Amino acid sequence: MLLVFDTRQTKGPLHSLSGLSTNPVHTIHSVVDDNGSTNIISAPNLLTGMENQGVCISLACAAPSSDLIVASFRPRVEFSGDGSASQMGISQSPTLSGSGKLGCHALLRRTSSTSFVKEQICNGNVSELRMSKSAIIPCSGTGQHLFAYGDESLRGVRTWRLPSFQLFADLRPHHQPILDLRFAESTTGEKYLGCLSEEKLQVFRIRS
Repeated sequence: MLLVFDTRQTKGPLHSLSGLSTNPVHTIHSVVDDNGSTNIISAPNLLTGMENQGVCISLACAAPSSDLIVASFRPRVEFSGDGSASQMGISQSPTLSGSGKLGCHALLRRTSSTSFVKEQICNGNVSELRMSKSAIIPCSGTGQHLFAYGDESLRGVRTWRLPSFQLFADLRPHHQPILDLRFAESTTGEKYLGCLSEEKLQVFRIRS
């Protein structure tokens, strides 16, 4: 369920919206559509019909619109009749010891104000436990964006070109897994990508 508050008075929500599933909402984005209206996109509510990809653990969108979205999935754990756990769907891949699990990132493109279509998919090493963070970095002049994600095996940020998912670059790794990842743009147009682990905070300036 999503609760909408007025920041001037938070005693109670202005609106409450029921989701499309019983799964917790882990990501919320405020975006502007072609008509200039502000909309809320949340995960996993957006992803009805993609259950076979696994469990959605991250959602990144290209602000301020949401024409391009990348959803990240990890294998779904199912329990058999004897109580033992087995991996289903993309989860046929074995556990990568110390490197998370082999999951995937799916590119979604907006086709209408309420509809998206799945395009490219690429594999990536995702966290077994955390709801990891990801980001889409707009690159002016190239017609392409970059997708950034904290890769578990790399223990650093891996970036891909969109929409092709061609590997772009691996940023300087950490000794610990990436816990948070944020893209920000200043009022003067400077772009930054920040990533955080238990070890350190890194901030990269993006030139495009």
